[in-house]
Amino acid sequence: MIISPEVIRESQQLVIDVFKSFRDELMESYGKIKHSSKQDGSPVTKLDVKIEQALKTKLADAYPDFGFHGEETDDVEGTIDATWFVDPIDGTRSFMHGLPDCSNMAGLVVDGVTVASVIYHFATDELYTAIRGLGAYRNGESIHINNTVLDDSIVFAGAVAYKDVYPVLSYSGLGMYAPIGASGYEFTRLAQGNIQGVTKLRSGSMLHDDIPGVLLVQEAGGEIVSFEGRDYDYKTLEFVAATPNVAKVVREQYDAIKKVIT
Repeated sequence: MIISPEVIRESQQLVIDVFKSFRDELMESYGKIKHSSKQDGSPVTKLDVKIEQALKTKLADAYPDFGFHGEETDDVEGTIDATWFVDPIDGTRSFMHGLPDCSNMAGLVVDGVTVASVIYHFATDELYTAIRGLGAYRNGESIHINNTVLDDSIVFAGAVAYKDVYPVLSYSGLGMYAPIGASGYEFTRLAQGNIQGVTKLRSGSMLHDDIPGVLLVQEAGGEIVSFEGRDYDYKTLEFVAATPNVAKVVREQYDAIKKVIT
């Protein structure tokens, strides 16, 4: 299905407008909102659901053929192969505690390819956007990865990667740190050059967590190394997003890393 660049940009702007319209309400509840627990034990607040439902309604009105996949509400099947994947508040726990590593995130996938993304750090009013082939931006200014030497590189690693992958890569001089648990924060730090890698070695589907950030990183000059025996696509769960220098080391140690994560 061919979707025009204008429709991609317009639907991206709609997402941005909806996210930004909730900033005042989010900041009023920042660090002091009550929550409930989902079936998997993760927290959810009334604003997670409210933001997602508002965006779903706006997109359905403007683009009725698009599908919608959100973290908190039921999916909507589209009549064409174009779907917005949405995480209304990435880092809900951080939002509840008044920590700044929380964001609104969304990514548009068309015919299996991510073509647009939005990550809005509402606590700091930082807007990150990308459209495939047009670069990555923070508040309208172009951003790029920092392909520094390995000895100066930092990789954010989840618990599995920190425990098992770090020994494999430690010879290279890479610094590996356990992140604070918000994908949007991790991907934006990589895209704007603060860190040099992000590990995502998941046991379950978290598409809404990864789709927006991966496109941002790619458009900022980063690379994605898949550990699923095929090239990265939007359904890939096990991968490393990194600068070219770090990605080269990961590929060199691919077999050793694959062995310890399986």
